Amino acid sequence: MIYVAGGTSFLGKRVVGKLLNNKKELRCLFRSEAAKYKLLDLQKKNRKKFDLVGGNLLSTDSLIYSLKDVDTAIYMVRLEYVEFVKNFINAAVKCGLKRVVFISSTTTLLPTENKIKKLKLQSEELIKKSGLNFTILRPSMIYGGCEDDNFYKMLNFIKNKGFFVIFGSGKNLIQPVYVDDVANAILDVLENPSTFGKTYEICGKNAIEYNEMLKIVRNKLKRNFKIIKLPIGASKLAVEVYKKIVRKSDFNSDQIERMKIDKAYSYTEAQKDFNFNPISFEEGIEREINEIGFNKKK
Repeated sequence: MIYVAGGTSFLGKRVVGKLLNNKKELRCLFRSEAAKYKLLDLQKKNRKKFDLVGGNLLSTDSLIYSLKDVDTAIYMVRLEYVEFVKNFINAAVKCGLKRVVFISSTTTLLPTENKIKKLKLQSEELIKKSGLNFTILRPSMIYGGCEDDNFYKMLNFIKNKGFFVIFGSGKNLIQPVYVDDVANAILDVLENPSTFGKTYEICGKNAIEYNEMLKIVRNKLKRNFKIIKLPIGASKLAVEVYKKIVRKSDFNSDQIERMKIDKAYSYTEAQKDFNFNPISFEEGIEREINEIGFNKKK
């Protein structure tokens, strides 16, 4: 029995689908009625049933029942929620869970300090000291499909506005990873002894400049949209002014500053231990565009 926490997330839905296609017996955690209905929709979409179990990561005790008779788990809840991780680990240890795959992110590798990085690293340390048979996967920016918070929003903006804004020179490197490559990596490490007790970076085939990424998007979208470049300093000032006007904005100047950082990673260890072989951004963004139907003629 494989236990899944975070099965209603963007990545989680892909993982659940692949596990069902591989005829795995699943038990998925939900904490609200809304999450329960999302899981029921997944059952209908995949035409296969799996166990649904209520529980709350705010409480160790509420997780113990849901973890009974489970030997393997996939934890896809964001690791910056450190208390959730603590409660899950405590419940997993009490239930004698044998194997857990945790999803972190390459945010932990950024050269600058920020709150999210600090919290994720705290969770990773808890996992390493837990005594559980763990593997930690750190995906870079994940994309692919209409629930993608990254490139789907970009593509939609370009389609509706006809332009896109870059903060800085656009020469910074990025290495986004296609969602199915991450989901496949989770399945590949699940029962692979070579990955036990290890942490891996999971990213796209090659690092590319942000400018090059936009050229690829322009080519695949078949739209000659305008690209507007704003200096980092002016952009940070504009964001601070915007935040004073729009109180609910969660965008901040630190995010602008991080846009000039190269985000390029090596997946050599993942390639060696479980043959991780991600697709290129060109192929991935074309799949996303086709999946969401942006180039379909009306």
